[in-house]
Amino acid sequence: MIMEEKKMKHIVLLAAIIIAMNSNVLAQKNCANDSTGLIPLIDLTGKTWRGFTGGLYPDGSNARPVAHKGKSLLQSQSVKPLDGNGAVSPTGKIVWIGVGASNPRTEFIRFSNQMDTFGLKNPALKLINTCIGGQGIQKMNSQTDNYWKQADKQLSDSGLTNKQVQIAWIETDNTQTGDTTFPQAPQMLIQDFQTLLVTMKQLYPNLKLCYITARAYSGYADASAGATAGKGLLFPRDYLNGWAIKWLIEKQINGENGYEFEGASASIPFITWGTYNWADGSIKRSDGLQWLCASDIGEDGLHLSATGEIKSGALMFDYFTKDETTQAWIMKPTVSDITEEEVISPDEISIMPNPVNNELTIHVGNVSRAVQISNILGQNIWSGVVGSESKIDTREWIPGIYSVRIGEKGLVIQVSR
Repeated sequence: MIMEEKKMKHIVLLAAIIIAMNSNVLAQKNCANDSTGLIPLIDLTGKTWRGFTGGLYPDGSNARPVAHKGKSLLQSQSVKPLDGNGAVSPTGKIVWIGVGASNPRTEFIRFSNQMDTFGLKNPALKLINTCIGGQGIQKMNSQTDNYWKQADKQLSDSGLTNKQVQIAWIETDNTQTGDTTFPQAPQMLIQDFQTLLVTMKQLYPNLKLCYITARAYSGYADASAGATAGKGLLFPRDYLNGWAIKWLIEKQINGENGYEFEGASASIPFITWGTYNWADGSIKRSDGLQWLCASDIGEDGLHLSATGEIKSGALMFDYFTKDETTQAWIMKPTVSDITEEEVISPDEISIMPNPVNNELTIHVGNVSRAVQISNILGQNIWSGVVGSESKIDTREWIPGIYSVRIGEKGLVIQVSR
C-alpha cells in the first residue's frame, strides 16, 4: 500500500513537471544565433514578405498617413494637465504609463531616467512604470487582473489617479502561446491587443494616445537549455510581434468595427507606432540599429543586459522627444509661457525656404524658443521647442498657407509641391 502511494506521488510529480514544461520552455544564451535572414519591417518599405506589404504603415510606408497624422496631432493637442477628478487644471498632471512585462519594465526605467534629466521636460508630465515581469498580454486583458490592481497601487502611491492617465506606452506579447504560423499568429495577437486596449480605455477614461513598440530580437535565446522563459517570447514570435502591431494600427486607420477611437462606437484609445525595436541580431538595419549578443543581451538570451536596456531607453528618448505627436505635451514651454524679456527681435528670426517643399529650416537666435505652426483652420500642425536652428520635415503637409508663431512674432509660410 505504501509503495503504491509513493508510486502515485511520483506520477503526480512527473505530471506536474510535464505541465510546467508545456507552458514554459527552457532558454539560454546562444551567440551563434546572431541572424535569421529576416528583414525588419522598416526596411521592407515598398516590398513584401510572404505576400504581405512591409513598412510600418499601409502602402509600404514608414511615415504616418496624412489623415492618421492629422488625427494624432489633434489627440496630442487635447492632452492637458488634469486634476485627480479628470478636470483640466493649471496645477494638474499629465500621466504617462508604461505597460508590459520584464524587458519593457527595464526599458521604461532607462527612458524615465533620461526624461528626468531632460531640461525641456514638461513639469506636469509624470511617468509611471506599471510593467511587471512575467505578465504577458493574456494576464492584463481584464480589469480584475492582478496587473491592473498593481497599476492602481503604483498610481496611488505617487499621489495620482486613473483619471489623470492620458498617455500609454505598450510593449507586450502573449507569453503562453508558441504559435509561429504566419499570418495566423500575428492575427491572433491582434485580438489580444484589441482586448487589452478596450480594458485600458475602461480603466483610464481620459486615455488619449497609445504608443505601441515592437519587441527587440530574441533569436539569441536557445530553447534547448537554461533559464525558463515563456514560449511566446522566443523567436520568431519577436519578429511576428511587429506584424501584429502594424495590422492592428491599420485596422484603426481603416475604421474597422471594434477599433474605433472616436464617435459613438469608440471602444479603444487612439493608437500609433512607438519605436520599432526589432533588428536581425547583429545585422545592422538601414538606420544602424543592431543587437549584439555579447554586449546587449543578458545570460538567458532573452532579457536585455544593462547596456541593452540603456540602448533601448535611448531609442525611446530620441523618438519621443522628437516625434511630432508628442511636442504639444512633452515639452516644458509653450508660446504663452514666453515672458516679455524673451520677445524675439525680428533680426533673430529666419525661416527658409518660403515657399517650402520638403524641409523647413527655422533660425530663432541663440536661445531655445517655443514654435507653433498652424494650418488655415487654426489646427496645430507642429509645435515644439527649437534651438538656434531646427529642421522640420514638411513632406507630408498638405499644400497651402500656414502660420508660424515664434514668441510674440507671427509669420506666414506657403507649402507647395
